Amino acid sequence: MKNDQVIATAVAPVHEKASFLSEMVTQGLMWESVSILRKKNNWCQATMEDEYEGWVHDSYLSESHINSQDSLILTNRCTPLRSKRGRDSQVLALLSFATVVPLIEKTSGYWTIQLINGAEGFIPAQYMDVSNSRDNLISLATSLIGTPYLWGGKSSFGYDCSGFVQMVLKSVGVSFPRDASQQINFKNLEEISMEDSLPGDLVYFSENNRINHVAFIVEDGRILHSSGEVKLESIIEGKTRFNNKLAKLNHTFISLSGIIQE
Repeated sequence: MKNDQVIATAVAPVHEKASFLSEMVTQGLMWESVSILRKKNNWCQATMEDEYEGWVHDSYLSESHINSQDSLILTNRCTPLRSKRGRDSQVLALLSFATVVPLIEKTSGYWTIQLINGAEGFIPAQYMDVSNSRDNLISLATSLIGTPYLWGGKSSFGYDCSGFVQMVLKSVGVSFPRDASQQINFKNLEEISMEDSLPGDLVYFSENNRINHVAFIVEDGRILHSSGEVKLESIIEGKTRFNNKLAKLNHTFISLSGIIQE
């Protein structure tokens, strides 16, 4: 059995097993296409757009026929989806950063998008710099500071470390793997020294030859990552917000020059 459906809610949990008591391993965002591999009661084993697999309860899924030829990736941290134009209209959902929505029309103040059921919905105008550059990447990542940590999270309501990196890169047009252990082996990446790293590059942390954390490099040993919350810290002793625990781990610095603009 294999058929495609979409995530019908703003955020949907994806579990390791077909149970709400099972560990959440990742999330899906509204309109994300999922390929259903098999069903078990009210659960669907599915492959997400990033090829990650898990179990999704069918209450989060819907068939959808997207009529719009255009799409838009949301760059606001949180976007209210409304039934009509204007701040007084009903909020249908709060959409996460990096949700890809079917765009119908851009008008002053509010833009028209397609809802899951084919009707029209309205979102406020978005920050529209989605250039594939280091400056823009760091700007978008910084806008998420304070977002709480959530194991398996990849929405701006809660991120784990690799979900944060994946979705920030998605917002500038880079499709990146889900887990840190997959990311470090992604094509067109090059290992570099910390001295050669630039803002937007990545540092992976490992212990006993196991990757267990990832962060964006900002500059001068400062990192932007999700640990407790999305925050700025340093791995250089004596610097403000020094993280002693991460500083003691093994570091692998990775250049993103092969996939983003300088």
